[in-house]
Amino acid sequence: MHEPTRPMCRSLRVQEYRMTQSTGSNPLSLGTDYETLANRFRPIFREIGAGNVEREKARALPYEPIAWLKKAGFGAVRVPVEYGGAGASVSQLFQLLIELAEADSNIPQALRAHFAFVEDRLNAPPGADRDTWFARFVAGDLVGNGWTEVGAVKIGDVITKVSPQGDGFVLNGTKFYSTGSIFADWIDVYAQRADTGADVIAVVDARHAGVRHSDDWDGFGQRTTGSGTSVYDNVPLPAAHVIPFEQRFKYQGNSEKD
Repeated sequence: MHEPTRPMCRSLRVQEYRMTQSTGSNPLSLGTDYETLANRFRPIFREIGAGNVEREKARALPYEPIAWLKKAGFGAVRVPVEYGGAGASVSQLFQLLIELAEADSNIPQALRAHFAFVEDRLNAPPGADRDTWFARFVAGDLVGNGWTEVGAVKIGDVITKVSPQGDGFVLNGTKFYSTGSIFADWIDVYAQRADTGADVIAVVDARHAGVRHSDDWDGFGQRTTGSGTSVYDNVPLPAAHVIPFEQRFKYQGNSEKD
């Protein structure tokens, strides 16, 4: 197994250490030959880089570049080989993201929530639910995020609610800074149960008619990450898609909530 030939900054090494120490070393995806892996994606990175300036000038969202990455299996690089992924280590994923950022820094940011959710599923208990998510990642599905509340919200408050309905739940609320969700197939939404007050993760089908995205991000910095407003209007959720927050992979969950 070969690690990247270019030096990796200390902060990424520290981040990898913290991720593996949260739950113990993950035995599923410990690494592969980096150059072989990276060479799968470098032609796409070059194509992405060739159009970066024009997208930035026009503030054109990178739908096509992200579609290229999906088709090539970029979202599944951390999925174990035996499940159809590339089996990359955390440090190898970071190095790939560095190379991608050299082509267009907006795209790794747009994919941030996806790789956080992949890490969450990698650290989930073995079983059919985890295997289903691995299959979705390998098929090209991407995950966006809905964590930040909009409006007059106090720190710690959660306005977005999950309410019981029949054998499942429904989700209602509005999120801002929904990075990557406009490109996603699924959305990782931080919410609160209306009946118990418990914090949960609601995993939402982004294609449902009750999910609406607005490309209204007008902040400074990266402009094409799809970080606008997302509205959830009576979006149905199966019970398996409402995850108690305390079961969230602790590194990612703590970094978002604390």
